[in-house]
Amino acid sequence: MDVTKNVDFSSWSRPHWTLFSSLALGFFMWGVIAATPPLIYPLVNAVWFLIVPILAQLAGDLGISALSDMRLGRKTTFFLTMGLYGSGAFLIFLATLVDTSFFLPMVVAGIVLADLGIEGEVPTSLSYTAENMPLKLRETMLILLPNFDNVGAAFAAAIAYLTYSLSDSYMVQLKVLGLTAVVLVGVALVLRRALPESVRWLVKEGKEKEAVKVAQEFHPLQGEERRVERRVSLLTRFLFLILISISQYLTYGLMAYTVADFYFKGSTVDLIALVANLGASSAGVVASLLANRLGSRKFAVFSFLGGTLTMIPVFLLTTSVLPFSMVSFYSLLTANMFFSEFGWAVRTVFEPTLMPIRARALFIGVVRVAPMLSYAASIQVTSSFSIIQFVGFNVALWSLGLVASLLWFGKGYDTNMVPIEETSGVDEASLN
Repeated sequence: MDVTKNVDFSSWSRPHWTLFSSLALGFFMWGVIAATPPLIYPLVNAVWFLIVPILAQLAGDLGISALSDMRLGRKTTFFLTMGLYGSGAFLIFLATLVDTSFFLPMVVAGIVLADLGIEGEVPTSLSYTAENMPLKLRETMLILLPNFDNVGAAFAAAIAYLTYSLSDSYMVQLKVLGLTAVVLVGVALVLRRALPESVRWLVKEGKEKEAVKVAQEFHPLQGEERRVERRVSLLTRFLFLILISISQYLTYGLMAYTVADFYFKGSTVDLIALVANLGASSAGVVASLLANRLGSRKFAVFSFLGGTLTMIPVFLLTTSVLPFSMVSFYSLLTANMFFSEFGWAVRTVFEPTLMPIRARALFIGVVRVAPMLSYAASIQVTSSFSIIQFVGFNVALWSLGLVASLLWFGKGYDTNMVPIEETSGVDEASLN
């Protein structure tokens, strides 16, 4: 029995619903938790408060993804990550109920625990999706599921905007966000008990009997797969992913959150985050349709070209070449975040499909190290920038992603309808 064929050419069935609902909620949680520090930044008003969560994410990104590949598997990893971000969310909520002298240490500890867990879950979730979704839906799911991160962030920003507008209190805002996260963890715990383990991970671990048993839950249909005709070294794939990751990760974080924290005040901080993430969320469905129709390489070029072009009028707005107004800013930010989601979609399609099964989650985690460290450094550096310098920096970052996508268009290959063993195993031994 070829268990991977069962997965690649299966009809949509019960395991897929279980996987979809669980992963969607996980990405939604990621959005809520990741949005919390920048949303309450005015309460602390210190740059380190934005950098500490990134360092926690980095630790989870590498440590937990390695455990997922080498020991725990995909399903068990989720219970570890839920324990971490569930504890973190509860600690954040408790911090709003205690004496002020304990407040900041408890909030920081809660954010560190939550970010450690939720970021550690991301490489595993992408691996899980790529390994278990039918070929005809794989790219669609790799875009739709991570888009719930944007939905979660928009949800958190909406809560923050409403609570601050009504109470004029960041403490009330934080209390509601923490309680929301705790409730969502409880829902995730119920959903994830029914998750199937990844068939491909079981095969990689030599657990053939278990793999066959899980594969029997899928219902295979007739299907036709494509092949990869070009040979691309693993090092080249790594470099491509790192460049587009730096471009997309930094431009999203800087324009969705940091620009608001550095240059705006009050409920406007929350409103900018809400507008940015609504723009990104709405693009998710469009991106899932375009990625298959255009092919993954053309879609990559289109995404980063669009991001670069929509960033230019934002720059002109800040330099007063175009007359500045908040309405114009929100409109242009929405357009740019639309393409930011496209760029994120490019990453979530290519990261798991280009990385080999022997350490897929860890390799995805390693790719994400560069953008995380770059983002932490960028927050520190741009804190002294004028808004013109800040936006100009974002134009340059988008251009970096455009150059990388053009190079991949010429040297790389499409992943659509190609088995993941083929997309991720091309010339693995050659690193020249």
